[in-house]
Amino acid sequence: MDEQSAKRRIEELREEIARHDRYYRIDNSPKISDDDFDLLVRELRSLESEFPRFRVPDSPTERVGSDSSEGFKSVGHLSPMLSLDNVFDTSELEDFDSRLRKILGKEGDLDYCVEPKIDGAGISAVYENGKLSRLLTRGDGESGDDITCNAFVIKNLPLKLSGNSFPKLLEIRGECYMERGEFERIREEARREYEARELSKARERDFFSDSSPAVDFSEIERKLPSNPRNLAAGTMKLLDRSVLEKRSLKAIFYSIGASEGFVFERQSDLPGILEGLGLPAVNWFGTAKGSKGAFEKICELEEVRSEFPFDTDGAVVKLDDCSLHAKAGMTSHSPRWAVAWKYRAKRAKTKLLSITIQVGRTGAVTPVAELEPIRLSGTMVARATLHNAGYISEKDIRVGDEVVVEKAGEIIPAVIEPVAESRGPESVPFEFPTHCPECGTLLKRYGEKMLYRCPNAECPPQIVERLSHFASRDCMDIRGLGDKTVGQLVEHLGVRDFADIYSLTREKILSLKEFEKKSADNLVKSIEDSKNRELWRLIFGLGILEIGERFAKILAKRFGSLDALMGASAEEISAIDGFGGASKNSSSVRALSIRAFFDDPHNAETIEKLRKAGLNFKDSSETLFNPSVQKSPFFGKSFAITGTLESMGRSRAKTLIENFGGRISSSVTKGTDALIAAKGSNGSKMRNAQEFGTRIISEGEFLEMLESSEKLAGGIEGESEQMTLF
Repeated sequence: MDEQSAKRRIEELREEIARHDRYYRIDNSPKISDDDFDLLVRELRSLESEFPRFRVPDSPTERVGSDSSEGFKSVGHLSPMLSLDNVFDTSELEDFDSRLRKILGKEGDLDYCVEPKIDGAGISAVYENGKLSRLLTRGDGESGDDITCNAFVIKNLPLKLSGNSFPKLLEIRGECYMERGEFERIREEARREYEARELSKARERDFFSDSSPAVDFSEIERKLPSNPRNLAAGTMKLLDRSVLEKRSLKAIFYSIGASEGFVFERQSDLPGILEGLGLPAVNWFGTAKGSKGAFEKICELEEVRSEFPFDTDGAVVKLDDCSLHAKAGMTSHSPRWAVAWKYRAKRAKTKLLSITIQVGRTGAVTPVAELEPIRLSGTMVARATLHNAGYISEKDIRVGDEVVVEKAGEIIPAVIEPVAESRGPESVPFEFPTHCPECGTLLKRYGEKMLYRCPNAECPPQIVERLSHFASRDCMDIRGLGDKTVGQLVEHLGVRDFADIYSLTREKILSLKEFEKKSADNLVKSIEDSKNRELWRLIFGLGILEIGERFAKILAKRFGSLDALMGASAEEISAIDGFGGASKNSSSVRALSIRAFFDDPHNAETIEKLRKAGLNFKDSSETLFNPSVQKSPFFGKSFAITGTLESMGRSRAKTLIENFGGRISSSVTKGTDALIAAKGSNGSKMRNAQEFGTRIISEGEFLEMLESSEKLAGGIEGESEQMTLF
């Protein structure tokens, strides 16, 4: 590239990056992905390195982008709040390590601390004599917007540090984020409000029409918040307190700016020290030697980050020895002793050969892209999701297009966008079918996500999908009833509903291909065993629209029996926390969906057949099949967990507690019976437990409780030795 071409491209990149930086930081509405933005910055940095005479001090590669906006006073940070340089592969990580060792004059491996990179909005909190004096956004790194007046919306941000000894001055940096559950709640409420508003407008517009009012639901989807990060950043700067009071944000802190009377030697010590002050710190970190060890920790983090309640978009690798940070120094943009590893979704281009339509168990009609096979993340991809009709229309995806395919989360292939410039003149927009491709029934749009659905419950694919879901491991756990076997049951034995499964005999099963005596006996036994499954599994297995595993568990515990749930009104169901409608007088979509399911005569008939077959209709927390479990120290109690358990993961601990009749709470409240505290835990949950007088249990005591409960559940004698902890 000649100098004139390079100069033009550098100027174009600076303008484009500045524009997208504003979309991201100010408007909280990015137009391109993080990966695409990073590629623009990398291209600019490469050109500036090749043509240094065109480098300028205010280039995006030399400064931190600003998130400052009108309505808030700009206040200077006590120390610069910098960004991090990014690396995308092991060679770049090795280059970072090599440069750092050269600067420090070190021959051997350096010690690193690896932490999750939270996908939130940067904040800086200043505590003076233990009290919060101000809260700032990142701004341009030198100064930020003063959002102290909105600090109350960050629910885990203490106004006063814990303990009797705290620093005279502490400037602490972190991320403000919104948990995925809170994001979905706000998004659902916004959708209901938009739909009600648009429906009202449509009714006024079509007042004299006999047909149903037309509403563009795809337009509503485009108005909804796109992700938790953008909504968190926007919420921090809201000026309407009435809206702020209905929302909840969280914070995580991970680095120190200016301070007086605050000392720590290693980055890996910081999370524990912060928790001791009552400050929320990173929930996962690992130490490693050298770039190879750091990469291993990055891979470990990749395995578990989906379990976090917040989004992450990478890992942060920091020099663990804090005494070397000053010697390593920093640029005007970033510290030299830390770098961010960005997890990048794998993408590739291929041809969209056709679009097929699948019908699911709830009747949802889903478009699937049939692709020219291409290798992606080590596997051949020939099919990918297109999400729904609105997605195809919004992206203008057409059969015959060259399309960009991404393996989201390294698991599910999805079509991201078409390569429109390669499209031929014969290309035409895709027309979504109006009738079910399987049974020919006219499609309708309903349900909380307003997807196209086939309303015919007798549609063959729906029957197979419903039965497969009912028998799945997450529901009734009937081993041996996979999709292939279910298909045979439907086609050859006339199975049409859940109850028909329980009329299957050994002789009927043996009439199917590929079944021998042993496999038939195993299936009969598995079907019989499923009659004693927990109530929530049955509720989940029924396939009620909008009711997944989490809500099935809530319903089972709230009503205690299927009969009580069947007799509950929409208002009673809607009153359950998390089920509520948009207003006090409305019932939630889920509540109405539950009522519609049980009011359907065919479903009522099926449920009576299930009753006669002997299925459990009661919640195990009320009437456990093994009465001894009711004597478990977990039974009927509420538990919270803090810190990282050495013996097991948090999800495993949660499952065990629930198996013995206990409940898990994400926070410590007055209603929490006990806090299980891992070694070294000293954070906000501990502080709340001490404030409420909640019992604090060590990991050792927790394991003893599990052992006691397992003996009780197994019918082992020696009840006099059981622990009485409450």
